[in-house]
Amino acid sequence: MGKDKALLPFGGSKTLTQYQIQRISTWFKSVHVSCKDKKKFDFAASFIEDSHEFEEFSPLIALYSILKHFNSSVCILSVDTPFVSKEVFEALHVELQNKDAVIAKSPFGTHQLCGIYSNKTIDILKKQIEKNDHKIRNYLNLIDTDYKFFDDDELFFNMNKKEEYDFAKKKF
Repeated sequence: MGKDKALLPFGGSKTLTQYQIQRISTWFKSVHVSCKDKKKFDFAASFIEDSHEFEEFSPLIALYSILKHFNSSVCILSVDTPFVSKEVFEALHVELQNKDAVIAKSPFGTHQLCGIYSNKTIDILKKQIEKNDHKIRNYLNLIDTDYKFFDDDELFFNMNKKEEYDFAKKKF
């Protein structure tokens, strides 16, 4: 992308992050932004910075930092997936029951950063990081994970390239 996508303007908001916060704040009691360093943001929000227990940075360390912050299951959504709907999380919640995680899946594949994660497996997560295994998929294979299938790939459209960002902006 060439730029930090979390800071790109989107959907009438100054940043994609602010767009996502505003959009999903109506779905949940509280919304938090996971980040390496909150100093990059010039707006107020509830930020959860990556743990400094580790030298590396990865989505798995971000997940660890988030789960460490809560005493309950948490809904996770990547900032660069602006079309995920409230109904997706409602369907994931129905599937959660006694699982450690429920992850969205579509014809495209699994969407590890669109799911609900329990904090009761945080020790397994920490051991995986300590072994320098930063793949979320490997973590999900170690815990009791369920996958909820959705027919619509567009819900999980992810902006990683400038063309994808331009396409997503045109949808608004």
